[in-house]
Amino acid sequence: MMTAWLLAAALQALPASAQTAASLELTLDKAVALGLQKNLDVALAEERLAYFEAQRRQAIGAALPAVTLTGLYNRNLVKPSFFLGGAVLQAGQDNSMRHAATLQQYLFTGGMVSQGMRAARVGVEGGQAQLHSAREDVVLAVKRLFYAVCLASETAAIQRESLSLAEDHLKTIEERYRQGLDSDLVVLRQKVEVANNQPALLAALNSEELSLTMLKDTLGLDVDVPVRVVGSLEGSPLSLVSYESLQSAALERNSDYLAAHKQYEQADAILAVQKGFRWPWLSAYADYQWYSESNDAWPEPQERATSSVVGLRLNYPLFSGGQTTAKIQQARSQLDQARIAMDKVARAMKVEVKREWLNVKEAQERAQSQESAISQARRALEATEVRYRAGQASLLEQNDATLALQQTRLLYANALHDYRVALAALERAAGMPVEEAVR
Repeated sequence: MMTAWLLAAALQALPASAQTAASLELTLDKAVALGLQKNLDVALAEERLAYFEAQRRQAIGAALPAVTLTGLYNRNLVKPSFFLGGAVLQAGQDNSMRHAATLQQYLFTGGMVSQGMRAARVGVEGGQAQLHSAREDVVLAVKRLFYAVCLASETAAIQRESLSLAEDHLKTIEERYRQGLDSDLVVLRQKVEVANNQPALLAALNSEELSLTMLKDTLGLDVDVPVRVVGSLEGSPLSLVSYESLQSAALERNSDYLAAHKQYEQADAILAVQKGFRWPWLSAYADYQWYSESNDAWPEPQERATSSVVGLRLNYPLFSGGQTTAKIQQARSQLDQARIAMDKVARAMKVEVKREWLNVKEAQERAQSQESAISQARRALEATEVRYRAGQASLLEQNDATLALQQTRLLYANALHDYRVALAALERAAGMPVEEAVR
């Protein structure tokens, strides 16, 4: 009865989602997809891209002919008058209407229209690069958190096995104690060893739960939603390509550098637009008008007339108070700033590629070294256990062998984690998928 009551109380203490919903299986690909869906930086980059696309449509519209329709209706409450030979005469009708259709097409603008279209096009390409950069940042952040959960889970599994080994050793020692082969001091020493392993396991489990909570928070999931991470740090061994090939590829595919380069190209086009204000503008126009005057609400055919005209219009800015020169200087300064920013991004990108390439190489070598050491440590522990049961090894030797295996496995798990994280960061810096960044 008491057991049933405790079980019911435990169920009531669980969140509703944990009682009614099954655990959400979260693979790396699914975690990345959720991160991209919820991230605000990605949403902001998408809106910025939409703005650049609207600017491009506006620039294209400047190159097309502009057609304007106008309409005017007047009702003369008092007809206008004029003087003729000392007499006052009234003119006009009660109602007058004028309508016009005007077409204008720029023929020459000093390159302003073409350079404006170029600036808008490059702006869209830069917006696409910025969106890609925001997505890559999210992918890297999610991968880091996902691998952190995998590492915490592996650490907890290692600590759990270490506690199990310590408990198995305690059973062996207690059996030898009953046979009179070991003293009670040896039993007490092993009980201390078991007790010392329990806090490490609790800490590992807490770290696993905390890592999972941070991952869920980043993905926009409720922290109390049950989630089961499906994945591991293990993977096929990969051979890293040369540092020089990654550097050259990064200059072509790194999204941050591409965005900075597009901003430089856009600043160059804007400078050309500002220079266009120093040139005359030539445009062709056509105008068609129809008008009427009548005392009636609707004019008769004889009260209607039309006219049309075509021509060329030349505008030449002779004096603008120095505004054109100042705008050109501002555009040239923005071009210089964009060049400096592009060089800064390129330098930072090279440093990042070099650092992550070295991190991948170092972590890979550590993982390979520890992988072979695990099998050796396990064989050493098995041999020590056999020798201990035969009375040829001490408890200290057995615990040392157990600790050596535990530390080797932890070092291997950390090396795999560092390798996966560094590889993801290298992929972000080089701007290419993992399968292309390694051979």
